Amino acid sequence: MARMLRIALAEGVAEGVDLGIVGPGKIWLYNTGTNDIRIGYDPFDVGTAGTNYFTLLGGSQYLLDVGPGIGFISQNQTMYFISPSGSNTLEVWVADSS
Repeated sequence: MARMLRIALAEGVAEGVDLGIVGPGKIWLYNTGTNDIRIGYDPFDVGTAGTNYFTLLGGSQYLLDVGPGIGFISQNQTMYFISPSGSNTLEVWVADSS
């Protein structure tokens, strides 16, 4: 099964995305804009006062292995994305073997 999402991020607005994946597979994140995007486990983390986030650099692509026993991206819960300095677009491709 696979899902492809294209998420328009307004400046400063956290968007929750269910990256749920049950089988082994990959998640591909592509920040198509020039502004950075923050990713975190709750909306506060990615906000301006938050300190617990990972930054997806503008124009960068990230390919992650996921599946049972691989807890790297906590693929059983919603992740939050925000573009803190201008609007942006994030493309997500979730591909697994289930």
